[in-house]
Amino acid sequence: MNKSDDLNWSRAVSVERNKFINRKSTWLVLLSLLLGCGLIGCGYGTYAVAGFMNDLKGNTVDHSFEFNAHTDSPGIEVLDYEYSTRKPDKDQLLGLNNNSVPQGSSITGGFPRGDFVYMKWRIRATGEVFEDRVDLRQRLPSDIRNQRIYCVIDGGRLSLLLIDLKKYRERVTSDELKKSEADANTPVKHVLTKYILYRVKQIYPDPITQLR
Repeated sequence: MNKSDDLNWSRAVSVERNKFINRKSTWLVLLSLLLGCGLIGCGYGTYAVAGFMNDLKGNTVDHSFEFNAHTDSPGIEVLDYEYSTRKPDKDQLLGLNNNSVPQGSSITGGFPRGDFVYMKWRIRATGEVFEDRVDLRQRLPSDIRNQRIYCVIDGGRLSLLLIDLKKYRERVTSDELKKSEADANTPVKHVLTKYILYRVKQIYPDPITQLR
């Protein structure tokens, strides 16, 4: 083998080695997502991996999904939730029988646009259980880039807000903030205070209403 053949052979080996390393790295990332979400009770384990795989194909959109029962609705317990491209099954019971469900979740980045939101919850004081499924296909705009879908629970009612993550103002005065905090006597108004610098639209229940 002459020097030229030896150089070409070395380059070929190097290319194949890099391909193997890249494939291995991709699967390690996927495995980490699965194991990490399984260990910490992440409600978006499967969905996050689906989003990652679709991102490789370019079938995603940069947006967000969030709820936070800890701060918005401390009197309720989330039993199950889903934001996905499929219609959720009836009477899902993921949160019953001592299964742990996160009471807040936030996912942001490139992942598939969901067609449905499903929430199941219990009012702690009474034990009443509610669930709601919302078809988003006629409620979301065609372009949801840099938009946040925010779920809010108030007693037996689910509200969905759409928050434009581009600020419409840079700051508020201390008096404006104090007034907003004083008026935040419902979960939805609490979220409006939290996102006081952003445009917020209620997309469920009807009618669709621009709140700010």
